[in-house]
Amino acid sequence: MARSACVPPPPANRIAIIVMKSDAGPALCPFFGKCDGIWIVDTATGATEFRANPQRTSAAVCDLIVAARPGRLICGFIGEPEKQRLCAAGIDVRLGSCVRTIQELVACFSALVAA
Repeated sequence: MARSACVPPPPANRIAIIVMKSDAGPALCPFFGKCDGIWIVDTATGATEFRANPQRTSAAVCDLIVAARPGRLICGFIGEPEKQRLCAAGIDVRLGSCVRTIQELVACFSALVAA
């Protein structure tokens, strides 16, 4: 009988946000693959981290997100193949409005629409 490794789900307190950088700070990016990177917020500690997306492709952003191991993701748009890959990795993917601040999006994560 074959055995499969049990991989724990990513921690729900780590939220990744697809962002573009501006003088005012990071903001939700409406373009998944073309974003500047991901902004990670640890809701348990308040720590934040930016990971750049130098390749500017959807596949590269997915790799970046999976490697960061967030339990949740907020994006302005996501294609079906990318959504399926991230959901298969145990990430809860939600859609947010680009007019909201990062702090507002993180605070209202549970009210955001599932992708």
